[in-house]
Formats: sequence, structure tokens, C-alpha cells
Amino acid sequence: MHARHLAVAALLALTASGVAAQTAPKASNVVPTVGFSVGSLAIDPDAAAGSSVGDRAWGIQLDGGVVVRNHFLFGIDLGGQFLDDQAQFTQNTTGGNMKSSASVTYFSAMTGFRTGLPASFPVGLALNLGASATVGRRSIDKCTDCHVDKLKIPGGGFVEPTVLVRVRKFMIRASDRVYLGGSGMRSVMSAGLQFDLHRR
Repeated sequence: MHARHLAVAALLALTASGVAAQTAPKASNVVPTVGFSVGSLAIDPDAAAGSSVGDRAWGIQLDGGVVVRNHFLFGIDLGGQFLDDQAQFTQNTTGGNMKSSASVTYFSAMTGFRTGLPASFPVGLALNLGASATVGRRSIDKCTDCHVDKLKIPGGGFVEPTVLVRVRKFMIRASDRVYLGGSGMRSVMSAGLQFDLHRR
């Protein structure tokens, strides 16, 4: 009787271990990644003069994507740059007289390659290729019926070399995004953090 029980128990254990082995998650070759940066935008002087803004700006960027096989990146980002408005206007609103501000928002898609970051020397390089679409505005915040000036500061294709330094579970990054056309946005130099969301 005991031998039969042991045999049944052994059979159940083997079956359970086999099912567990089949259902256990495998290490993924596709890893989500997210990041944010602060940076400085250089604008073509003619484009800046045409929109009555300074040729330097600063702003922030949020980005996300996937890393495939530890080396290949496919991503998107959304950034905003706060411009030096040289044609500021004032308008009477329900909240009193308000002044305008100028900004350019960009949306980008990119693909790239990055080297590994070995534990013995956790420094890597990356190179991204992509393109940005932009929307530039001079307007009064939180005012639906106020005057709006559209600013022409185009983006276009870019190349972006990046340095990555791994610190525990995140990476510090520094990049210089250079726009190939240069008729609007010329470059964005930025520094920030990046997180690869590995499964535990």
C-alpha cells in the first residue's frame, strides 16, 4: 500500500515539475526601456530670427521603447523646449493681463545600436538614427480664446551618439542629437537617466 502511494506521489511530482518547466517564463530577448533627460536646444539663427526667439533653449524629454537582444533599440520620445521669446505680447484675460511664452514641442521615432555594458567596466556607447516632427507656438498658457502665433522651427532627420554608464539598476546617459538639415533645430545636447525594465 505504501509503495503504491509513493509511486503515485512520485508520478504527480514528476508531472507537476514537467508542467512548471513548460510554463516557466523564459528570459526575454525584448526588454522595455524608459528614460528622461534635460537638455539644451540649438536653433538655426535664421529660423530663430524668423520666429523672433533666441537661438538657444532648454527643456525636458521623455522617451520609451524596446531593446532587442541587448543591442538594438526601437524607440519614441516626446520633448518640449522653452524658448527665449523676443516678441512677447500681453492680452487681457479673465485672470487679468497675461504675457505670452514661446515653446517648441517635438515628437521623434528612432532606431539604433548600443554596445554591451560589462560589469567589470559598465560603460557603453550607442548610436541612434531617427526623425523629429515639431510644433512651435507663442501663446498664453491656460487661455482658450487668446491669440496664438505659430512658430516655424522644423526638426527632420538626426543622428544621435550617446554615452551610457550603468549605476546599479539604471543608466546615466549623455547624448548629442545632431539634425542633418539644420534649417530649424540644429542639435539637442542632453543628460538623463534610462531604465531597462528587466523581468524579475
